Amino acid sequence: MILYDIMIYAICGLALAFGVGILTGMRVSLAPLAWLLAAAASFLCGLWLRRWKASLLWMCLLITALALGSFRTSRVETIPAWVTARVPLLSELTGTVASYPEIGLNELSFELTLEQLPARVLVYWRMDDPVSVIHVGDQIQVSGAARLPEAFDGFDYPAYLARRGIVASFYAEELHTLSRSQRALVSLLAAGDRIRQRLLGRLRSAMPANQAALAQSLLFGDRTALDPDIEKAFSRTGLMHLLAVSGLHLGIFLGLAWWVLRRLGVRARFAYPSIAALVLLALWIIGPRVSLIRAGLLFAFLGLGHVLVDLGWILRRWIQPLNGLAAAAIAMLGLAPFSILDAGFQLTFAATGSILLAFHASGGWATHLLGDPGSTWKSRMLRPMARLLVVAIAAQAGVLPVIAWHFGAFHPFSVLLNLSAVPLAALSLWAGLISLILSWTIWLKWIVRPFGWLLEGLRLVVHTAAQLPGVEVVIQPTLALWLAGFVGFLYLVTAYGWLSSAEPWESSLTSNSTSIVSGFRDLGTLPPRKK
Repeated sequence: MILYDIMIYAICGLALAFGVGILTGMRVSLAPLAWLLAAAASFLCGLWLRRWKASLLWMCLLITALALGSFRTSRVETIPAWVTARVPLLSELTGTVASYPEIGLNELSFELTLEQLPARVLVYWRMDDPVSVIHVGDQIQVSGAARLPEAFDGFDYPAYLARRGIVASFYAEELHTLSRSQRALVSLLAAGDRIRQRLLGRLRSAMPANQAALAQSLLFGDRTALDPDIEKAFSRTGLMHLLAVSGLHLGIFLGLAWWVLRRLGVRARFAYPSIAALVLLALWIIGPRVSLIRAGLLFAFLGLGHVLVDLGWILRRWIQPLNGLAAAAIAMLGLAPFSILDAGFQLTFAATGSILLAFHASGGWATHLLGDPGSTWKSRMLRPMARLLVVAIAAQAGVLPVIAWHFGAFHPFSVLLNLSAVPLAALSLWAGLISLILSWTIWLKWIVRPFGWLLEGLRLVVHTAAQLPGVEVVIQPTLALWLAGFVGFLYLVTAYGWLSSAEPWESSLTSNSTSIVSGFRDLGTLPPRKK
């Protein structure tokens, strides 16, 4: 079946081609090389499948994805030079708050869309109590001084801001709110932002400042109030991902809800929409952060697949987590193509993709390493610990080249540190979630105490680990290319047997299961290889 041969990994291939198209769109001289690589990939695909019609169709799809990526890059409006030259002269700006404000101990920062110029600025405003003052969608007027960004420590900060459409930083001395947005979507986001800031204000009133800052980082991904020494400790130990709300946080947040639905035997067509509502709730309150959007999109594509399975419209074996991750990448790059150059985007997709490859049912090394789950109590106790270990190894393998390239660092102990820090972070997240739910009660100061103890334990583990010699090794960024090649080689070696023996699946709808329990168990799996 030509359709089958192309469908299995089509979205992954199209996502790669779309990304390459975006990169070549930035460097027009590389476009001929991209077309050549697409043709070579389709030729190799034809040799492997021995079906030239499928090969030609695959070549057309790859070239189309490349062209769309290049076209999307060409449609991005760059900041005109005259805007960059004029902004530093401005002392008074009027515009609309375009992002969820980052809230420090005595400072606010947010993106402001200007009415005077076709650009945005990053506004900083110092004040004593910055909670619940400014919200996304507010129309404001600020006076102060603008400053063009400068590169530091080898990081091209001006280019990073330009990719987000930000031309300068503005340090406000006075700020006045003119009006609230009347647009429905913006008003909805503003309501979520108000809930977030209200919850944050209650935590700050019930917890010591240092604990509240760590709680804010862990629950909302906002590190603005975090002590620089604590943030540096998380960075040195390679545990910064615990402070970036991502799929790990979302999975912990949804774990109990999923367990309850599974125990009740709720069918996929009802269970996945229920979980999707919780995902949207998290996005609404926490805000549209890259790692959280990626996790939400991945869940959305996989959830949609399982709903269609339960309805009997597709086969369960058609659901591929890697394809879901690829579709999420296409969606995010379609909205913000230049984000492909950002470390945050690369880290979140590298870690998730590496984990999915490691746990691939047929070719993943983690699948072979863990084997079939046993029925003894020892197996039931040790297997979760073993899974946590291989998840840490897989994630570290994926992000290793990215960290080396962007930060010139390597963290030898990060895998072992994750074994102690991740469970502590999970318990802290649950304690924090309970504290937020019960934050309206008069007993909040007592309710948050276990949360504070867990946060102190997490801080102590990270701070102690940061003092160890060799916890962070400085390396040359060019070493990232060698590391990426080495990691890719290891994955190809482990997947070689699976690729060489892959066979088309039988097209039968009778194998569909209507149980959400089996849907959760088989999530992202392929059928076993035929012997």
